[in-house]
Amino acid sequence: MTTSDLIRWGGIAAMLGGVLWVVWNTLFRVSFEAAGGLFSHGLLLLAALFTLAGLVGLHALQEGNYGRIGRAGFYTAALGLLAQALAALVLLLGSEALLWLVAPVGSLVVLVGLVLYGAATLQAGVLARWCGLGLIIVPPIAFYLNSRVFYGSLALYGLLWVALGYVLWSRTGTPTEQQPSRVR
Repeated sequence: MTTSDLIRWGGIAAMLGGVLWVVWNTLFRVSFEAAGGLFSHGLLLLAALFTLAGLVGLHALQEGNYGRIGRAGFYTAALGLLAQALAALVLLLGSEALLWLVAPVGSLVVLVGLVLYGAATLQAGVLARWCGLGLIIVPPIAFYLNSRVFYGSLALYGLLWVALGYVLWSRTGTPTEQQPSRVR
């Protein structure tokens, strides 16, 4: 699979993940305890995994343009998304063992990772500034409001991933594969 394909598939995954965050937030209460049932836990698992695949697409696009902070942000956010997926899987299996630890810690790790990754995205200059600013601003607002049981807060997070996914999906290639803006 070429880098360009990975970026486009990552864009599709990010859009799907974003839609699933919005659907999960709209249909169910915005806390793990209140979201009962196999359907809601399955949506949560898929949302976390598709978001992780979207993050991989973002990383494939920008990895050569940012340094340690970008890699640290990517791996931190990926670890947090895997923790969220693990929490959803534990719920799917009908257990709440370690859920009290995995769910809040996973969310906090995702938050820290995305803020770092957003800063690296701004520094890399590959994507529009709003992409980096969105990764810095939207997750803290969404997760803060979610902790206050504000309905709709994770839908904002999902909309960010839909927008980022569209940006990835609509790219014609990686920066080295694109034609220069002016021809001599």
